[in-house]
Amino acid sequence: MLPGDRIPRTILEHRRQRSPGRAPGAPGLHTLVLGGGGREYAIAWALARSNSVATIDVIPGNAGMAIFARTLDMDPTDIGRLDQHIAASRIDLAIVGPDELVARGLGDALRRTAIAVVGPSKEAGRIEWSKTFAKELMAEAGVPTATWRAFPDAASAAAALGDGPVVVKADGLAGGKGVVVARDRDEARSALGSASISHGSVVLEEVLAGEEASLQALVDGETVVALPPARDHKRVGQGDTGPNTGGMGAYSPAEVLPDDQAQGLADRLIAPVAHALARRGTPYRGVIYAGLIRTSDGWKVLEYNARFGDPEAEVTLPRIEGDFGALMLALGEGRLAAYVAERPLRFSSRAYVSVALCSAGYPGKPETGAAIEGLEHLPEGAWAFHAATKRVGTRTVTSGGRVIHVVGGGDTVADARRVAYMGAEKISWPGRFYRSDIAAQGVAV
Repeated sequence: MLPGDRIPRTILEHRRQRSPGRAPGAPGLHTLVLGGGGREYAIAWALARSNSVATIDVIPGNAGMAIFARTLDMDPTDIGRLDQHIAASRIDLAIVGPDELVARGLGDALRRTAIAVVGPSKEAGRIEWSKTFAKELMAEAGVPTATWRAFPDAASAAAALGDGPVVVKADGLAGGKGVVVARDRDEARSALGSASISHGSVVLEEVLAGEEASLQALVDGETVVALPPARDHKRVGQGDTGPNTGGMGAYSPAEVLPDDQAQGLADRLIAPVAHALARRGTPYRGVIYAGLIRTSDGWKVLEYNARFGDPEAEVTLPRIEGDFGALMLALGEGRLAAYVAERPLRFSSRAYVSVALCSAGYPGKPETGAAIEGLEHLPEGAWAFHAATKRVGTRTVTSGGRVIHVVGGGDTVADARRVAYMGAEKISWPGRFYRSDIAAQGVAV
């Protein structure tokens, strides 16, 4: 028997391991979002505006989500606890957010609980967590992309370098930092020696010239439904200079890829890989994000991601009209085609611009723990989509590199951009920085 002073502590610890239950009978969907970044904030934010949704749980979430969701400090890869929480809280729909959870097979684990799941299987998710697999699938499906070669390690890739420019990519996941466009052999060698790329297999690609765009689509087997296009800014510095990041900002609509061309392009560049995956016996159910470039030879695919984009979700999800929760349920249950046949997906004419506020040191090791000021002073039409925040006592503090995405809405991109930057100027902490040229080329949209 435990000594008396340990018994209360043991009981409390056991209680912490149990998910807070939810009484039966509440009308509407009980939803679960897995992840804690800006993308997951945008997903939960959209669910909160859906008439079909009764409750929103986020694991692990962040400080900002607590305004409209129940956040739970749990490890989303602890399958036993996850199963118990789904049962205790009567979850109907789960949405897998981050790429690392897709690669860990969370979609497979969640589907075994017999709920609706938006998130591909681990095998189908290889389109993101293996660049080689994605390139091979594009070749099989006839999707245009850059010429490429795969290598088992950085040393063998370095031995194959020429003198000209080349794109160096980590074959696996690298948090948006595993791609370097090298101007010459020296830059390529430096990239191959970096922490993000040097460990594991490597892909070398030709450098493509043109304008880039982001296109996301809902994919349910062979059904592909395009979402509003967007344009993002990957590099950390003004004028698209410096190293790649997970994304310093985005805007939608995008002048390079108008809304009315989205479905046609998805049919050409996303649907073929969805069909190829279905033929292989690994049908895709979730979101495919295609990074695209418009070259002199037409549109080509730079890469695929197996989830909503970040920061693209922050500017595209607000543009989806109708009930987002009901749309996600239809996708998760495998009846997307019937749903959109009855309720065609429509995009709002409103424009949205997102500006990422970052911690000093990003995209390297960021400084964290700084108190965030000004969140209560945002102008009308602006929102703070939290990405890396936590609560310490009564304060909201930074907990990562990209801390907050300030999203502005307006009738035009110019209006939305003005509102977003007005909001960005209100929020501060020591060392905070952001790019001042997000959406500058889109102000005429």
